[in-house]
This record gives sequence, structure tokens and C-alpha cells, in this order.
Amino acid sequence: MLSVMRKHAGSWMIKVILFAIVIVFVFWGVGSFRSQEATKVASVNGEIITITEYRRAYSNLIEQYRQQFGSSLNEGLIELLQIRRQALDQLIDRRLILQEAAKLNLRVTDVEVADSIMNTPVFQNNGHFDNRRYRAILAQIHLTPEEFEAEQKQVLLGEKLSRVIISAAKVSEDEARLWYDWQNSAVNVDYVRFDPDRYDDLKPTPEAIRTYFETHQETYKTDPMTRARYVVFDPADFAAQVTVSDTDIQQYYDANIADFRTEKTVEARHVLIRLDPGADEATVLETKERAEAVTRMARDGEDFAELARTYSEDPAKDQGGYLGKFEQNQMVQPFADQAFAMAAGEISDPVRTEFGWHVIKVESVEEASLRTLDQSREEILRALAEREAQLLAYDQAELFYEGCYDKDDLVDNAKIFERPVLEAGPFNRQGPEELAGDGMAFADAAFATEVDGISEIQSIGGRYFIIQPTEFIDAKIPQLEAVQFRVEADLINKMRNDRAREEAEAMTADLRAGESFEASAEKFEVPIKQTGLFKRNTAIPDIGSDPNFSQAAFQLTPANAISESPVQGSAGFYLLRLAERETPPADGFESEKDDIENMLLRQKQRAVIQDWMEARRNESQIVIETAFME
Repeated sequence: MLSVMRKHAGSWMIKVILFAIVIVFVFWGVGSFRSQEATKVASVNGEIITITEYRRAYSNLIEQYRQQFGSSLNEGLIELLQIRRQALDQLIDRRLILQEAAKLNLRVTDVEVADSIMNTPVFQNNGHFDNRRYRAILAQIHLTPEEFEAEQKQVLLGEKLSRVIISAAKVSEDEARLWYDWQNSAVNVDYVRFDPDRYDDLKPTPEAIRTYFETHQETYKTDPMTRARYVVFDPADFAAQVTVSDTDIQQYYDANIADFRTEKTVEARHVLIRLDPGADEATVLETKERAEAVTRMARDGEDFAELARTYSEDPAKDQGGYLGKFEQNQMVQPFADQAFAMAAGEISDPVRTEFGWHVIKVESVEEASLRTLDQSREEILRALAEREAQLLAYDQAELFYEGCYDKDDLVDNAKIFERPVLEAGPFNRQGPEELAGDGMAFADAAFATEVDGISEIQSIGGRYFIIQPTEFIDAKIPQLEAVQFRVEADLINKMRNDRAREEAEAMTADLRAGESFEASAEKFEVPIKQTGLFKRNTAIPDIGSDPNFSQAAFQLTPANAISESPVQGSAGFYLLRLAERETPPADGFESEKDDIENMLLRQKQRAVIQDWMEARRNESQIVIETAFME
């Protein structure tokens, strides 16, 4: 299938392989045509999900969460996020979608598959499909082109079904208006805070520390560990074998000419007189007059930076209105159009944007330019040499891997290839310290491979690793003495938190008994503060982002102006009293209506998909192997 596409694909000379990529989409997971005899994980209406499919879907999710959490992704967080279950759920959903698509007789043609693959950036070289690159990337994940193309057909089939399902989702203008009013309303509240840190005289007894440890032993459980040996293929070791011709350099330059072009830039300062988009005509004229006065003063010779510090209503005022150097597409129009039409030293008339009136002073102008081939030669040579070395390193790693079948093969092959066998461990999910930022990816591969097994080629930090775990060390609960200081600190924090909650609840009882907010706050020696107006999902003045505080504040009404119970926030326990509520201006809705409707439509589409999927699950026969999920 698709042999014609592969036969006539572009064959540009540069040998670039981008290995650190998620090849298959996380939502769909990845199946395998070689795994039909593997261990069954689950079945969906009689169709089997294999352990090979599951492992690949799980690896995709791990990679996704690693990008989100970085080094914080440890064994505990993996368990908390239920990534094992997420991976299986994705595969079950995929089966259900494909089964439903078959019922509806949805089809995907070979032409559609070919177009989607040829237009996938990772398989392209300088904007053209690269057959060698395509095959090399698939080889890394041990898929043939035929297997991947069949997988891609299923992905496209699922997308077609999704479009059918979500087509019924609609959003009315009334729904958009209700959301606008909800999102843009604002409140101002009085509040007191019981800060746990103020209770600094608490000291737990040894008996309390031991009891706390015995109750929370799982919290202090060590991470599972592993030891591993590995062989690494570093592109730097192959640099001496690389040759780059003048023809290669010329072709690269011609194909990537945009990379050597420098766009025109302007260096500027500005003074901003703010103006709301829905301001009335009188306000428009008044703010424009203020901006014009700044223009006159600047043109009369007054220092523009000082004018910005005095009159500007923009955060850049502290830097004298300095905006730095920027390209035209980096600034809002018509600000950008005006700035790029000016010469160095020129001062503009007031320019109105969505933010208000701007007075612009251009400091310098750098015209667009294009570096010549000779000016770019060293940069291109370096890039091509690095990429060729990377390809050579991978080719050697692949030859090495193909000779690894049994326990001793890694060591024996290392002698043949004259590569050192390195040792690491014991290490947890963070990976070996000596690998620094590459440690977590190394650990993922090690933990996913059985003891004495040999991992697939792992692309980590630009190098290629083949890893063989030699020992797994189970997690265990340590002796109290090993974690004494940590346990004591945790218990003190709990005691302080409990004391703060108790006093907040005592003040709540006072208020319910009829005590005034002021008198009760004075009794408990907590100052009353006021937030000022703030909206939902925005930072709260002097508090910051605190969803619990914000939610409680917006639940207050004139009839129930004081919070009924303490609100646990990120910095303690709060009691709130409504001071003011403000509704959004009606004329602001029109300018935001389209964006709101599009956002709500996407939400509805997701909900439709979720409801549809839940219905399919309820009517389907799904069997999960109990032993696998334990």
C-alpha cells in the first residue's frame, strides 16, 4: 500500500532524523500488528487489546506528562494520575470508535492516508516529504511503513467519526451572554486570615511523632529503585567520519533561505494613555487631548523617557516607555504600522489601539537583510555535520541492537563494537544523577524493561542508549529514625494548620451568635483587609491566585454576606464578607461574542464526545483482565 507514494517521494540529500517526537497521537494510542499473540489486557466487544498496544499507549502518556511536570513526575505522581488506567481507557475508547465507524460504513482512502503522512512535518525535510527520514523514524519505534500507514488510516477514520458526532453541538447568543456576565462580574470582599505560621510555639512529643509516622507510613515509603548497565552512541564520537560537500551546503541554503533573512526591526519608546474599547465619545476626546499634549511636549524637546515615566499608563513607564527592538508582526496594529512608517528620532501623532492612545518615539531602525551563502557557510556546515553525525550514531546503535537477543549480548556486542559498558544505579524514577536532565527519560526506559532484558534504542538528550536493567529494588517503608526530621516537620505543619482551622471555626461561631465582623476579628487578633474588585479566574489583589477564596467570594450575596464556614486557601483559613458586587458593562459583550461562542462550542463538542463515549461503554461488553490492573 502507498508504494507509489514512497517510490516518488522527495529525496533531498540532508540526512535529518528527528527522533524525540511522539509519532502517534496520544488520544488514539498506538496498536501493533505484531502483537496478536501477546498477553491480553482487555477485550472490547470481543476484540482484544494486547499488552504491546498498552505499553506503547502508556509510554506516550508518560512522555506527555513528563513535558508537563518535568522532574516532578515521580512514581507517586504517576500513581496519583492513574496513568496505567488512562492508557487502557484510551485504547478501549479507540476500539469503540473504530467499531462505531465500521457500523456507519465510514471509509478512509489510500489517497487520504498518503496526503496526511506526506503533510506531517516530522516526515518532511525542507518542506518536502523525505522517504528516508520517514523510514528511519518508523524504524526507531519498530514499525514498518505498512503498519504505520494502517494505523494512520484508523486515526483518520476516528477523526471522521468525531466530526459526525460533534456536528450537532450548537451555541446560542443567550448562552454566550450568560457566560460573559458570569465570567466578567466582579466582587470586592473584606476578609480575615488565620495564618498557620503564626502558631510557632507548637512542639510535638516523641510519642506524637511516632504515632503520626505509624499512621502515615505510606507517605514516607521509598521509591522503587533499579540498577542498569547501558551502551551509549554519541553523535560527537562520529564527527570525524562526516564529510559535507559544497553542493550539500548550497542545497541547504537554497531550501532554507528564509532562515537567513533578517526582518526589519524598530527600536522604540511609547507613552500610553489608556482607553477602554467601549468608552464614550467624551472620554475618547479627553484622552486624545492628553496624548496630544505629550506629543507637543516631546516635539518641543522634553526628554521622552521622562515624559513616559510621568504620563504613561503602561508597565513600561518604569523603563521610560522603552519597548526594545521588535518586528512588525510582534506589535498590535495600527501601532506597528505607524512605528514602521517612521524614521529614527521621529515622534508620532497619537495612535489609537485597543489599549488606548500611544505616542511613539522611534529610537532606531534596522532594515531587512539577507545573509549571503558565504556569510552563512560555517553555520550550515556545522548544522549538516551535526545531523550527519547523528544519523551515523543511530545507524551504529541500530546495528548494535539488532545483535542483542539474550542477557549477555549487550556486553558481548560492546566488545565487538568497541563501546564501553556503563553502570548506573541504584536510581529511582528521577534517573541516575550522572545523567542530569536526561535521567528521567533513561529511568522510564529502564523501568519499562524487565531485569536482564534489553531496551529498544532510546533517543535521550541527542544521544542513543541501549539499556539493560540488572536489578529491581522494591519500595519499602523506612525506619522512623531515617525520616525523623521530615516526620516532625510534617506533624508541626499539621498542628499549626489544625490550630488555624480551630480559631477560624471559633470566629465563625461568634459570627453566627450575632457578634459583629469587626468585634470578632479584634477578639482573635486578626486584621480585616479588603481585596478590591476582582473577577473570577483572575489574581486576587494581595492574595494572588486562590480558587477556593475566589469561589467562596462569588457565592456571597447581600442576603448572605458572610461566608458560612472557614475557607481553606493556599495561605491559611479565611472568613469573608461581601463589600461590593459589580456587573459587567453590557456594551463589552459584542466585541467578545464571537470568541465566547467559539470557546463554548469547543466545550460542548468535548462534552458531546464524552457523553457519546460513555453511552457506547455502557452498551458494550468490556472485559479487563483483573490481574493486569492490580
